[in-house]
Amino acid sequence: MIRKALFAGSWYPADQQTLKLLISESIETVLKHTTYQHCPCRFAVLPHAGLFYSKTGIAPFFAADLSKIQRLVVLAPSHYANLSPDCLVSAPLDGLETPLGMLESQNLDNAQDKYFSAIQSEHALEMVLPYIASLSPRPKVTLALISHFSQPQAVKSIGDALVAQVGEEEIKAGRTAFIASSDFTHYGPRFGYTPYQSGAPMRVREDDLALSHLLCEGRIEEAFAFCSSKRSTVCGYAPAMVVSYIASRMQSRGWVADYYTSLDISSSPDANFVAYSTILWR
Repeated sequence: MIRKALFAGSWYPADQQTLKLLISESIETVLKHTTYQHCPCRFAVLPHAGLFYSKTGIAPFFAADLSKIQRLVVLAPSHYANLSPDCLVSAPLDGLETPLGMLESQNLDNAQDKYFSAIQSEHALEMVLPYIASLSPRPKVTLALISHFSQPQAVKSIGDALVAQVGEEEIKAGRTAFIASSDFTHYGPRFGYTPYQSGAPMRVREDDLALSHLLCEGRIEEAFAFCSSKRSTVCGYAPAMVVSYIASRMQSRGWVADYYTSLDISSSPDANFVAYSTILWR
């Protein structure tokens, strides 16, 4: 089974040259202001909106030297298929189509055919694939979905199981890296989330950065409690916590590389906006 590039031509350019230019320009913008190329990262939380919005937050990870990485594990929430809590799912794939060429899939042991439609339809998995396809050499890619946790202990159970399957030494050596695909707070009437009477962008920023720093430090119980108490609309909090836990287990140091909202990109007066936080770990 081949996962098709379902969102090419709508969420990002389908034309190869236009897409290459978008990717290269977003990375060049990062390199003008940072030294990520000298600091390869093994773990990341990256946004997954259409690339008009998310390229700014995705690029910092791909601006680093990723030549040692042989496998990238991409974890995302499921926006379209209902998944049971505490359940990481995947499908057996023969390849991943992108406008820049086919990526090789490295499947999880528990991959099942019944989850193929969920994997195929999920935009949160697809947005990073063109960036991966732009790498040389190209790593193999593992795709999986997880949407909800019932308790923080389940984060550790799934994280430990993933480490055991992909190989702890492969992670420590930097040959296997993890990406959690997550946008942050979705604010406004459109999203049914309007807890602040005034100063919403600033209040949302405070909330998102508080959560981001908990994730940076691997403070999973506190991150879980934070999301629960705030009734958070951070759509990929579950994959973000899994990656945070694994990074902490590997004693990696995390930091917030970028934070912005859709209002910063579009300059729109809209009452609805989505926030994006880029978290990286060396």
